[in-house]
Amino acid sequence: TADCQTLQDDLRALQRWEKHWGMAFHPEKCSILRVHRKRKPILHDYSLKNHVLTSDTTTRYLGVELAQNLSWNTNIDKTCKKANSTLGFIKRNLRINNEEVKSSAYFSLVRPGLEYCSSVWNPHTQTQKRKLEMVQRRAARFATGRYNNRSSVTEMLECLGWESLESRRLKSQLTMLFKIANDLVDIPAEKYLTPAHGCTRSAHRKKFIQPTTSTSHYSNSFFPRTIPVWNTLPATVAEAPDLVSFKQG
Repeated sequence: TADCQTLQDDLRALQRWEKHWGMAFHPEKCSILRVHRKRKPILHDYSLKNHVLTSDTTTRYLGVELAQNLSWNTNIDKTCKKANSTLGFIKRNLRINNEEVKSSAYFSLVRPGLEYCSSVWNPHTQTQKRKLEMVQRRAARFATGRYNNRSSVTEMLECLGWESLESRRLKSQLTMLFKIANDLVDIPAEKYLTPAHGCTRSAHRKKFIQPTTSTSHYSNSFFPRTIPVWNTLPATVAEAPDLVSFKQG
């Protein structure tokens, strides 16, 4: 209950900040998202500008759907739906038999949406991975113009030279870890990364200790999932002097 009161005090502080800086919050667009594992959570009504905030099971934050149960199903479903809709728009309006132009349209209009903030929500279940890959497989058929059921989409992807979205997400996670470890982003490395002592002939000097996890949600989150892969990187890559060299490695 003390935490509930602290949060309500923070909301009042936001009201004062709003008034001081001439801003205008819209409490109708705000909601409460309770993330917990308790069978009987403490339910408290919070208000902003005398408006009682509603409670939701999912909410959108910086373009990402956060869920009460920490599942990414809603976020991935909406991401795939939007990507398929954009791909359909391209198909209807880009009536040209040019593989390169079609590929460029997919790279610029569809794939960025499939990868937005993927370091955060990178799925670990096969079902979620398959939903995302199916969008790219549809795009491959569109780019090549091969819609015959007997045509191999895997062969199309190889001919196009398109890397799987799963592989691209892994590289994105490793790139983010490199930025954190080298203070290239405003995330304190000392808070999340603990250097591993000892160095074998096959290891590099920037290995980190694998965090101990007790829940599936945490074990499949960014640091516990990325660090094991990071530790297996060649020394020439993990110890790269700059971001460009790291990506080229």
